[in-house]
Amino acid sequence: MQRRSMILTLRIAAFDLVATALSVWIGFRLKFGFVRDIPEFYLQNQNRYILTTFLILMGLELLFGCGSYLPAFSVADSVRLLFAVAGTEILLLLLDRFLRLGIPFEVMIIQSLLLVMLLFAIRLSVRLVRLFGARYKGLIDRGTMERVLIYGAGEVGRYLCERLISHPKERMRVVGFVDDNPKLRGVKVQHVRVLGTAQELPEIISRTHATQLILAIEHFPRNLLSKLMEDCREQNCRLKRFGSIEDLANNKLDTAAINDICLEDLLRRDSVHLNQSLLREFVTGRCVMITGGAGSIGSELCRQVLAMGARLLIIFDIHENGMYTLDNELRENFDPARYRLCVGSVRDDDRLNEVMAEFCPELLFHAAAHKHVPMMELNPKEAIKNNVFGTLSTAKAAMKNGVRRFTLISTDKAVNPTNIMGASKRIAELCIQMLDHQGDTRFAAVRFGNVLGSCGSVVPHFKAQIERGGPVTVTHPDMRRYFMTIPEAVQLVLEAGAMAKGGEIFVLDMGEPVKIYDLACDMIRLSGYIPQRDIQIVFTGMRPGEKLFEELRLAEEDTDKTASDKIYINKPVQTDEDLLRRQLNHLHDAVQQEGGAEPLFDAVRALVPTFGQQREQGSMP
Repeated sequence: MQRRSMILTLRIAAFDLVATALSVWIGFRLKFGFVRDIPEFYLQNQNRYILTTFLILMGLELLFGCGSYLPAFSVADSVRLLFAVAGTEILLLLLDRFLRLGIPFEVMIIQSLLLVMLLFAIRLSVRLVRLFGARYKGLIDRGTMERVLIYGAGEVGRYLCERLISHPKERMRVVGFVDDNPKLRGVKVQHVRVLGTAQELPEIISRTHATQLILAIEHFPRNLLSKLMEDCREQNCRLKRFGSIEDLANNKLDTAAINDICLEDLLRRDSVHLNQSLLREFVTGRCVMITGGAGSIGSELCRQVLAMGARLLIIFDIHENGMYTLDNELRENFDPARYRLCVGSVRDDDRLNEVMAEFCPELLFHAAAHKHVPMMELNPKEAIKNNVFGTLSTAKAAMKNGVRRFTLISTDKAVNPTNIMGASKRIAELCIQMLDHQGDTRFAAVRFGNVLGSCGSVVPHFKAQIERGGPVTVTHPDMRRYFMTIPEAVQLVLEAGAMAKGGEIFVLDMGEPVKIYDLACDMIRLSGYIPQRDIQIVFTGMRPGEKLFEELRLAEEDTDKTASDKIYINKPVQTDEDLLRRQLNHLHDAVQQEGGAEPLFDAVRALVPTFGQQREQGSMP
C-alpha cells in the first residue's frame, strides 16, 4: 500500500513539474515575444524560478491534501488545487522581493493562469482516460460480469454506480436503479436508468436478470428490509448493502465496502453519536478499573478505554480463561505495560482492597454480575451474593481507596422485576444511590436492554439452532425485547460516567422493542431459509421469571433529557436509608440461612415491592 502511494505521488510530481516548466516557458515568451530574444538576465534565472515554483506547489498540494487525488479528481479537489496555486504565487511574489529571483510581475500573472489550466487539464485527462478505459473494458467483459441493481438513486447510489463502472475488477455491471421516488422513474443516473420502486422489485429482477441487489441508502425501515429479503429470496437474487450505517452517516464512502446484510441492520436504530471529546477528556491519562473485564461488555470497555488513552487499565475478573483470551487480543493492539490483569472475586473484600490500594484507580466500571435469568432462577442466593453484596463490596472498597467515579452496569430487567436477577440488579441500584451521599466517590448506574453478540444472548442460541436445521424455539409469540449493540452499550456507559453528578440512572433511547418471533424469522431469512417451511419455529412457553416486555423506568422515577438526545436520566427515588440498611442486613441473613429460598424472596420483596415473582412449587432449591 505504501509503495502504491509513493508511485502515485511521484507520478503527480512528474506531471506537475512538466506543467510548471511549460507555464514558465510560455509565460516568458508571451511577455517578451516568441520572436524577440529574451533578456539574458531572465534566461539565467528561468530554471531557478521553475524549480522554486515546483517545490512550493508540491509542498502546498501536500498541505491542502490534493497530492493523491489524480485517479478521481473531483470538485473538492479542484478547490484545493486552486488554493495551492494561489498560495504558490503569493509566496513567489514575497520571495522575489527578498531573494531577487528576477521574475517580471506580468510573467507571474500569465504563469499562474497557465499553471491552473495545465494542472486541471492533466488531471481531468488522466481521469477521462481512466474512465473511458474502464467503460471500454466493461463493454468488452459485460457478458461475463454479474448483473447488479442498486437500491437508492441518491448521492450514495450515484457514487456506488460510478465506482462500479470505474472499477471493472469488481466484475459487476449495474443494470438499473430501484428508488421509491416515483418522479425518478425513467431518469438516468450515471447513464443507468431508474427502473421503478420496491413494489415492482420482483418484476424488475426478473426483467433484468439481476443476481444481486445492493442497498445504497443510510436508513430503511425494518419491515421494508424484511420484504426485500423475501423478494430477493424468491427471485434467487442476493441482497447486499453498501457501507455500514456509520460509513454513510459520516460520509466515509471511499472506504465503504459491499457487505452481506447483517442482524444489526435489521435491529438497529439510527446510529447513536455520543460526545467523543467528552469521553476522551474523561478517560485520557487516568487509571481505570473494570470489574468483570473479561465479559462481553467488560472486554469492549477495556478496548475502548485503552483506545481513548487511559494511562493504566486494571482488568478484574474471576474468569481466568476469559482473562487469558482477552490478554492475547489486547497485546496485539496495545502496549501490555498499559494494563494489568488481576484475578479475583467481587465478593472478596481483601482482594478488592489489595488491588485498589496498589493501583489507585480514579474511575471504576462495575460490570461483574450474574446475568442469565433462567440460571439465576435456579440459584437465587448466588444472584444476591454476587449482584447485591458483590456490588456493595466493590463500592465500599472504591470509597475507601479514593475512586472518583463508580459506574454500575444495570439492566432494564431491574424495572418491575419478575425474576431474581432483575431484582438483584434493582437492589444494587438502590445500594449505590445510598452510598452516593456517604463519601467523595460519585456513583451512577446505566440501564440498557439486550446486547447483540453478548455471551448467552438469544442471537447465538438461535444461530446454533438454525445451523442444526431447527427447530428454533421461542417462548411466546408476543415476547418483546429492546436490543442494542455492544459498542453502543459501552459508549453509553462511558458517557454516563463522564456526565454523572451522583445517584443518577442513565438510560439509552433504544427505539421500539423487537418481537423475538420476528427476530427468529429474520435470522432464518438471513441464513437463506424460509421460516416455517425450511426451518420450523416452535413456541415452548414462558420460563420462570420471564415477562413479555421490559421497561426502562419505574413509575416513580422522574426522567430528564441530557445534552445528548439519545440519553435520559432517571433521577434518584427518595428512600429511607436507615430502613434500607436494615433491609439489606435482613437480606444478608436470609442468604446465609440454610434450607429453602422463601425467606430470601420475602427479604427481596421488602426491598423491591414491585418484585412480582411467581414460582411453581419445587422449582427453587
